[in-house]
Amino acid sequence: MIREKDGIHFEIDGKKYVADSRSSAGDVNIVSHAHFDHLHQSDSKVVCSELTAKLAEARTGEKVQKAENHSVELIPSGHILGSSAARFGEEKKYLYTGDVSMRDTVYLKGFEPVSADVLVVESTYGIPAYTFPSQNDIESRIKDFVNDNRDEPLYLFGYSLGKAQKIQKIIEDVAERPVLAHGAVKKMNDAVEKASDMEFSAVPYGENKKKLEEENAILIAPSRSSQADWMAKNKDKFGGLKAGFSGWASQESFKYRGDYDETFILSDHCDFNELIELVQTVDPEEVYTQHGFDEELASYLKREHGYNAKALKKNQTSLSQF
Repeated sequence: MIREKDGIHFEIDGKKYVADSRSSAGDVNIVSHAHFDHLHQSDSKVVCSELTAKLAEARTGEKVQKAENHSVELIPSGHILGSSAARFGEEKKYLYTGDVSMRDTVYLKGFEPVSADVLVVESTYGIPAYTFPSQNDIESRIKDFVNDNRDEPLYLFGYSLGKAQKIQKIIEDVAERPVLAHGAVKKMNDAVEKASDMEFSAVPYGENKKKLEEENAILIAPSRSSQADWMAKNKDKFGGLKAGFSGWASQESFKYRGDYDETFILSDHCDFNELIELVQTVDPEEVYTQHGFDEELASYLKREHGYNAKALKKNQTSLSQF
């Protein structure tokens, strides 16, 4: 049985595997990566990568209890640093991707699919409208934007863990002016530096705010702050351009929702074509989609490629409820 209820629950041969649950615990508890909505908050030991454990501890301030003796194979998923897909089961192999990206992005290698009998795949961008340009094209556009707008401050918005670090690395060679990190981004920069061999040149925003006016600095800030009052005051006082970074930027509406001057399709997830490639490479007997355009992707896989594909339903208790 596979169901979605506070994470994804698998009941296989009398053993319960629970993936990316906030509080539900099973015999085996899998944490795919260190974004808050995937972190396990019970006292149970968890299966995760060493880097995910270190980043989770930095985010929560709590020690992660890792399960050392388990039969789960962790495979880098290309989403953020430390993120992992999980393959488990004995005679029948189950593959849970978690959030996943097939493309190489900046400092991360893309996910390399492995075979499995049953695939549970995220479907955030599971319709053809979300087909992304090449990574080289995306990064070139970002660098051109920075180069072409040297005479005013820039405000660049992305998730504080993952996207923000990628933005910093992309612009590293072309910035040629101070880069400031919002407190939430600086905290994650510090955590990544401590847990890996990466380094970031950004200085704290709070004590260097004047650099926006004096040196046309570049501010890296969390997506949620793009329409915050303090951000509006900065733009009124110092001028400058706001840019948003997301796979959702494939649609024009993203630009207006975030009140951005420019947007870039920089994603930590597979686009539609990459999702199809992932499924075809795994070539499972059963496919379950979850999150985003789950119904649409399952329908496409069934109709166009003949897969036994279904979208996971919230709180479903048996396969007959599909």
